[in-house]
Amino acid sequence: MDAILFALALEVVLLQMRILESTSELRYRKKTESKPEKAQREKLVRDRSRGGILNELITKRTEWTLELCNADQKIAQLRDKMKDEMQNANARLCYVDKWLFARHESLEMQWNLEPRAPAPSLNHENRVHAELVRAYELQIEERECTLQYWKQKYLDDTANINERLTNKCEQLRQVVAKREELQKLFDLHAGEMRAWLTFKSERAARLAREKLRKDAATRLQAWWRGIMVRRALGSFRHLKNLKKTPTKKKK
Repeated sequence: MDAILFALALEVVLLQMRILESTSELRYRKKTESKPEKAQREKLVRDRSRGGILNELITKRTEWTLELCNADQKIAQLRDKMKDEMQNANARLCYVDKWLFARHESLEMQWNLEPRAPAPSLNHENRVHAELVRAYELQIEERECTLQYWKQKYLDDTANINERLTNKCEQLRQVVAKREELQKLFDLHAGEMRAWLTFKSERAARLAREKLRKDAATRLQAWWRGIMVRRALGSFRHLKNLKKTPTKKKK
């Protein structure tokens, strides 16, 4: 980074020197030229100097940008390298630590060995072998007894399950037969109920018609009786020589 800053400062100084040289040349030409020429010359020089400076600045900015990108890449590479070195160092330290610990344990075992017990006798070996064989035989016998027990239990359970299935099938057949019989009885009662409801509705309609005819006949008879009474027709004619019934005198 210091080298980059030094290069930037050097470029700025060179640009300032070029600007001073161009200004000195302009001052010298101003003394020998007329005013319009001087003005035109100054404008042309300013434009050229401005364009040249801008181009140089753009070029330098591009170069500085590339240098900064390269510097960033180098910094990232250095960081990755430092990280890898740190991880490798930690791995080596861990390996050395474990190796030293294992070496320490091996040395302790080497210098702290206890005396071994004497080898067992042949009789002892035979007795132990016989006991192991007997133990294995007992375990095998126990496994065989357990296997026989579970075989018999499986046969008994399957026979019991088959018997229960047979009973359940018979019960299902009886229930289905009873259900069909009850369904027939239900259908019969349903037909009777429909017939009874039909009869009931027809009877209600017939009674309503009879009541309507009876009420109509009663109203017609009452109307006719009223006409006969008002007009004194039939048995309601007025009697001219109607004998008055004697009234009883009070004592």
